[in-house]
Amino acid sequence: MHRPQSRSLSAGSFGLWLISLLLFALVARAEANVPPEQMLQSVSDKMFKVMEREREALKQEPTKLFALVEEVLLPHVDMEVMSRFVLGKHWRTASATQRERFTEEFKNLLIRFYVSALVENPEKIDELLSSTEGLITYLPSNIEADARKTSVRAEVKMPNGGPKVPVVFSLFLKEGQWLLYDVNVDGISLVTNYRSSFSTEVSRQGLDTLIERLAKRNQELLEKAENGQAEASAGQ
Repeated sequence: MHRPQSRSLSAGSFGLWLISLLLFALVARAEANVPPEQMLQSVSDKMFKVMEREREALKQEPTKLFALVEEVLLPHVDMEVMSRFVLGKHWRTASATQRERFTEEFKNLLIRFYVSALVENPEKIDELLSSTEGLITYLPSNIEADARKTSVRAEVKMPNGGPKVPVVFSLFLKEGQWLLYDVNVDGISLVTNYRSSFSTEVSRQGLDTLIERLAKRNQELLEKAENGQAEASAGQ
């Protein structure tokens, strides 16, 4: 499988743990008259409270985190728009069925690949919840009253005391609600990163091949998490 570039979206730079955190913090649904940075801060706080409430259940059955993320957060990302940007020119030639299948598998990949850092290491949930104060700082935005798109800049404090990581959240206004369509971490766009990874493969082997590979990878990630969970339970 083509991996995201190690500079920004892999453990080689600042870890899947951080990406997991960003997935929790970067999505939200709000009225258009609420400043987007305030909305993101509110949702970050809410997500941490939900995790705190479910802390013991997640430690006993970490794979519940997949469902929690999908239920609470993913409905507030416009996965169709994100998928369209990721596929680029290949979206235009894809059938309705291919678009639907790709969007579903890409959504699953985002959840299972990035959230697996916490699912496979439940102790990191305690690590995360013990240091949420000041973990993410959202900077004031200068959004115009009639703007349909905006970017929110933020800084993420590293748990090891390293330099803060700059993050930019890209949102657009849809039916009075701000929806996420991209996140840029330390200068690298998630959408651009995956588009670069997928484009060559689709050109050479076709979109159906990519979709099937993503489906297989998603199943592997789920089975790995479930097996790890079973082994942890057996060892108790």
